[in-house]
Amino acid sequence: MSLSPPPKHVKAAEPPLGGPLPGQGVVLAGVSGGSDSVALARLLSLAAPKHGWRLALGHVDHALRPESTDDAHFVAELAGELGAAYFLQKVTLDCQGRSLEDVARQARRQALMQMAAQAGAEVIALGHTAGDQAETVLMRLLSGTGPSGIAAMRPWSPPWWRPLLALNREELRAWLKAQGHPWREDQTNQNLEFLRNRVRHRLMPLAQELVNPRAEQALARLASLAAEEEDLWEQWCREQEGTVLLRQGTSLVLRAEPLAAMHPARRRRLLRHAMDLLTGQGQHLLALHVEQMLELLAGAPGRKLTLPGGLMAWREAEALRLDRADPPPCPSLLLHGPATVSLPHLGASLRLELVKQKPPIAGRGPQACLPAQAVRWPLELRPARPGERFHPLGAPGGKRLSRLLIDRKVPQWWRARTLILADREGPWWAAPWAVAERARLKGTESTYLRLSFVDTPQG
Repeated sequence: MSLSPPPKHVKAAEPPLGGPLPGQGVVLAGVSGGSDSVALARLLSLAAPKHGWRLALGHVDHALRPESTDDAHFVAELAGELGAAYFLQKVTLDCQGRSLEDVARQARRQALMQMAAQAGAEVIALGHTAGDQAETVLMRLLSGTGPSGIAAMRPWSPPWWRPLLALNREELRAWLKAQGHPWREDQTNQNLEFLRNRVRHRLMPLAQELVNPRAEQALARLASLAAEEEDLWEQWCREQEGTVLLRQGTSLVLRAEPLAAMHPARRRRLLRHAMDLLTGQGQHLLALHVEQMLELLAGAPGRKLTLPGGLMAWREAEALRLDRADPPPCPSLLLHGPATVSLPHLGASLRLELVKQKPPIAGRGPQACLPAQAVRWPLELRPARPGERFHPLGAPGGKRLSRLLIDRKVPQWWRARTLILADREGPWWAAPWAVAERARLKGTESTYLRLSFVDTPQG
């Protein structure tokens, strides 16, 4: 990256920042040293006193070019000139079969979030312009994206704020030149090995020449219209939460019958919304994976599907369940008396309490009752062991716990998360599916040990 040519002074109005504008507090601007990010930093600095912002500049050094150190020095000097705090973070890129563009973008976002935490900033401003937006739309269109992808970048998607998204690069450079402000030129922006550069330097000029001289503005307007449609869909999806879309522990459950009865467009939207609730990236889910989940929904219970990002989908008897493929570690600990134990792998807690009045007892469910006098403390709370046998209440004898859970049609997601509560004489409860025969009450008890999941619905 080299310094831009000496600026030519031309008349140019101060470009407006796009909203919604953040409230008072620290705003971290991601600044590479290029014209877009330098314009961003300077415009934020001008607007900061009026809006009560305290400006900080964050620079990410990818260490891909010899002159990257000079870029960092340029941004540091800019921060000093503007009276802004300066943060620098160097990143190491490991592509492992992924594109350099994608890896660099992810590393840059992570670094900016870390710098925002250091700065105490809840807002991270980025210098994306209308040209960047148009390129993004074009790339997504040609990759076969759906309406969600066409919405492209949003002006405000916390913590990311893109106040220049309605402005084009030329007017920003004109303003910088008019003020006599230099910037750095990154020669890798001309490298046609990168997809965005090919779209910027080859495809976009061709579209402007052969189709529409204002192709950039047209594509950016398309993104804005699609974003409004997305907002309407998002509102509808939120209305399905608690009815069609339910949270169970760490998972999300979509009721199969109402989901299958929906228009295909609604089904796709709700699946993306569920993924967004789990990962924050549902709108970036490939259409291929959405269609695979729809095929899973249409198929027989018992099947499962591996999804990107370490996620899994399970087809259960009455639902489609989404969650992390590998559950958080199940606790393995000793309890020396009544307590409440956090269960991260279920997103809930298990409460053990002594009570005088006999609670209602059932063979399965999120509550159980043990004869307190028969319990031999300490109790062990642990995962089920391979090949473990269990004698459920009312059964003539014991059987392998895995077979018991299958016979009771326990969903696969739950089978991997079943807990055993036992003392030295054996299991008391395969939670929440079966109470042991030894827990049978005889009517002579004076005290009971009540076991209950807190905020855990029945499976």
